[in-house]
Amino acid sequence: MHTIEFIRLCSFIQFRHLANKIGNLERPFLKEFFPRWIESCGCPIMRLGISYNKRRNLVELAVSRGCTAKADPGSDSHVNGDIQEGATGWPGMMSVRVHETDGVYDHPILPMAGEALQVVELQCHSKLAAKRFQKTKKGSKPDGSDDNVDASTQENRTSMDSPLLWIRVDPEMEYLAEIHFHQPIQMWINQLEKDKDVISQSQAIAVLEKLPQLSFAVINALNNFLNDTKETDLAGLLHLVKFYKSRRFDTDIGLPRPNDFHDIPEYFVLEHHYQDFSYIHL
Repeated sequence: MHTIEFIRLCSFIQFRHLANKIGNLERPFLKEFFPRWIESCGCPIMRLGISYNKRRNLVELAVSRGCTAKADPGSDSHVNGDIQEGATGWPGMMSVRVHETDGVYDHPILPMAGEALQVVELQCHSKLAAKRFQKTKKGSKPDGSDDNVDASTQENRTSMDSPLLWIRVDPEMEYLAEIHFHQPIQMWINQLEKDKDVISQSQAIAVLEKLPQLSFAVINALNNFLNDTKETDLAGLLHLVKFYKSRRFDTDIGLPRPNDFHDIPEYFVLEHHYQDFSYIHL
């Protein structure tokens, strides 16, 4: 056995022993965890979409499970009984955070393992207030000029017909997974405008900017977010520049210090910050 493989094996055994000792996890979970998350290739792919059931006041979450790694017919991974049990998924329970009109609720009920297609029900805590919408007037213009008004308010009606503001899957990023989540456009706008989490905001921007047609509501939301100095004051950027100058600059001459290779990990950290700093000034 090569030295590197021996060290890797010792590290794996130590990690497994440590997880079993202080992790306070059940043995069946550990029996599935290590073969699936550590010994096998790929990571989960979760494709999700929602539908609000107004009569039952709950969210129907459709889930499609997959894997980034293609199955190898010649692999003996399915021969081992330890891996065979968890081959259809990954052990663990993913959380779904539902932002409603009356509050925020976490639902840790999305299993990582299970059938390829599944529908999970999330009970809503907020109640929908009864609202009436004006019917289309009989004297509407025959040239179709009223269609633009109906189209622009259709998505707003979708959000008004439910107590949902927006939904996030795995909001704390606890799992190494590829997540594709679909929700109404108005809910993405709500997420961009009201969520204070920068990751949540970036996810909303990534979805909105890829829409084939940008409505006025989307353009207005993106423009307001860009021009909101309270939300985008670039405070993190100032801290990054300050840190870079404190670690890389010589205060006496005001120029970067020569590279120091005595601490290789520290060198790569500073080099990474140097690349960020150079990109900022471009």
